[in-house]
Amino acid sequence: MKKDTISLENLNAQSDLPEGVKARLDQGNLTGDIAFSPDGTQLAVACDIGVWVYDVESGLGLNLLVEHKEYVRCVAYSPDGSAIASGSIDNRVVLWDAISGSPTATLVGHTDAVRSVAYSADGATVASGSPDGTVRLWDASTGAAKDTLEGHAGSIRCVAYAPNGRTLAAGTGNDTVVLWDAATGKHRATLEGHTHIVDSVAYSPDGETLVSGSIDGTVRLWSTDTRDLITTLTGHSGYVWSVAYSPDGAAIASGGNDNTIRLWDVETGASKRTLTGHTGSVRSVKYSPAGGILASGGDDHTVLLWDLT
Repeated sequence: MKKDTISLENLNAQSDLPEGVKARLDQGNLTGDIAFSPDGTQLAVACDIGVWVYDVESGLGLNLLVEHKEYVRCVAYSPDGSAIASGSIDNRVVLWDAISGSPTATLVGHTDAVRSVAYSADGATVASGSPDGTVRLWDASTGAAKDTLEGHAGSIRCVAYAPNGRTLAAGTGNDTVVLWDAATGKHRATLEGHTHIVDSVAYSPDGETLVSGSIDGTVRLWSTDTRDLITTLTGHSGYVWSVAYSPDGAAIASGGNDNTIRLWDVETGASKRTLTGHTGSVRSVKYSPAGGILASGGDDHTVLLWDLT
């Protein structure tokens, strides 16, 4: 664990900020996802040397969590903010005490990189997805393996729990979104429509809609009731790497390899705003719990905090 103080490097990072950006976070090379703590005060960032935990208000690095043997691909906070889960190309998931920064368990079972991790709504289970073709469910308290979800072709690129915790969604390398019953592990549905890898999925806050982003360049919205496609959003000039719902459910953010972030009106499907400032592909986008900040992580190895108020 490493603690940061105000430094010349940090001051330099906050100079010449793009319009609309309140802070730039650039300690360590970003290699994957970003995640806000439930109270919105901290941001965890997957990096080449571990997981950096930043203070959102000051932009200062607070903790560096180091345990993985290779670079970190994904990160998630538990619903109560007491724990962090991270996945790496070392094929492992590590659970951390979010306060002390100490590892509490290492979860071994995947035979390929761990690309995505997510906590269930009650915080009792951690789901992890991998190109080995499986979603694995783990006991968040003990680290014990609970179940392995299979029954489809292709790698798992991303996982997300429905807000009520009953369904687990995964984007796959065979261009589909697969839905499982989170309690039984039974396959519920496969959503077809994308024409390339689905790299990101997210549920609306009310759980009625699922959004997916794909290398085919589109953002698609699906009804979780009928499993039908509601609409397709187009505008990115390349891959869509990441999608996220705003906390009020009125907007969707998407990040792409055209180096931009697009904000979409959910009701109309119109592109409301395009945020430019990254000099590389935008790999991850996340709204703060209050919705006033959007965090974006890019291949330029920086995280930008956008003021949406």
